[in-house]
Amino acid sequence: MNIYEFMEKYQRKRNVFEKSYEYRFFIEHRYMLNKFPTFSFLFDSDYDDFDIMRANIIIRSLLTKKKIEDEVLSLNERADKGEIINHQNYVKAILDVTYNLPYYLEEKNKIYLPIFNRAINSVYLHEPEKLLLSPYNHLFTDYSANIVDPFDTYGPLLYDSLFTRLVNVGTNGEEYAFFHYDTNTIYIVNKEGRLDNKIVLFDKYLKRVQFRDMLERIEPVMNAYFANDMQGFYDALIDNNLLSRKALYYYLIKYKKSKK
Repeated sequence: MNIYEFMEKYQRKRNVFEKSYEYRFFIEHRYMLNKFPTFSFLFDSDYDDFDIMRANIIIRSLLTKKKIEDEVLSLNERADKGEIINHQNYVKAILDVTYNLPYYLEEKNKIYLPIFNRAINSVYLHEPEKLLLSPYNHLFTDYSANIVDPFDTYGPLLYDSLFTRLVNVGTNGEEYAFFHYDTNTIYIVNKEGRLDNKIVLFDKYLKRVQFRDMLERIEPVMNAYFANDMQGFYDALIDNNLLSRKALYYYLIKYKKSKK
């Protein structure tokens, strides 16, 4: 057992993740994932907090797709009744719809649909009237062939967006660290957007848990982690009241030394 597995096993009793907004949103909408073989494995992510966050990115993208398309169809209906609808009408309507919807900001471009490539995203946001014409009109119902893996396509910074409640807490250029306040966990994500490691904070031996200034307290922990400085990592966890001395001692004596 390494230190990360130990911290997860001996974590302090926390708020049940199944009661969180993230989990409830997932349970309500996860049926949408079964439409796509690529994502269907996430349907059964009931107890994996990180996979649920990944699934919710896809679900939110699908919900946004439907909202934009509904607006396009509504405008087209008005045009059929004789109202003059031009390109500007479509774009303004879509921008109004997306105003409160989640997106990933890639340089200066907003990606509302990370399940699609950048070109299709541009059509939905900047030329939505094209969705009524071939070849884009098939995207309303038959778009499985156009689906991309959002994590491969947009990388780890997709997690640092309005699609999640994760907070970026550091990088070494190869991996990125994200903290979630509900789970009190740091997730280490690689360039392919996959989970490499988890650092679960607050063990059961801590007498008093402090939740204030979390990002400032996590910073030295991640600096040591990315520098591969395990002693510095242990010290930063203890100095910032994220791991108890008792837990670390217990780990070093019982687990680490027993493997020698």
